[in-house]
Amino acid sequence: MPRRSAPRALRHQIAIEAAQLIAEQSDLSYAQARTKAARRLRCTDQRQLPENREIELALKNHLELFQSATQGAQLRQLRESAVAAMRLFSQYHPRLIGPVLSGIANQHTPISLVLFSDTVEAVAISLMDWKIPFRQRELPLEYSNKKRATRTLFSFHAGEHRMELLVLPESERHNMPLDPTEGRPQKGASLNKLLTMLESD
Repeated sequence: MPRRSAPRALRHQIAIEAAQLIAEQSDLSYAQARTKAARRLRCTDQRQLPENREIELALKNHLELFQSATQGAQLRQLRESAVAAMRLFSQYHPRLIGPVLSGIANQHTPISLVLFSDTVEAVAISLMDWKIPFRQRELPLEYSNKKRATRTLFSFHAGEHRMELLVLPESERHNMPLDPTEGRPQKGASLNKLLTMLESD
């Protein structure tokens, strides 16, 4: 019996370690945190690596256990910053996605928005017009029907928070990339939906 439970215990420990890394470092993705946690625990068996949803659950438990006194206020600040950003980028019909929407976030979590524009240059010009220093990189994404595509991600800091802007073509408003945790197409939250969420808190 102990032999059967040992691999499961290791998988769980990797998920916990990855969750702690994400809670402490805003620039780590689930994949990066998983790899780093496995290295720390000297796990070389790919079968023992936890899935994103297992890491998300461990992160949720970590925040509830160690940051319960502050996490609620931090989440509200993140969502209020998201509202300000969505108003600024309203011409691109922004949607909030990721941990700030799901609620599994703290002050280190970046605010992730999807913007819709057929030209990435339009968003870049807006950022330059508003004198916002930014970084730009290409992000590989997965879609339903096993489609894969590379999209542009802009990132910058707004006060204490890091913003991430994922630019999708207008044609993908009703066919957004898969959620990396759930494996289903993301829907995101509009500005009105986010304001309703804040009012109900």
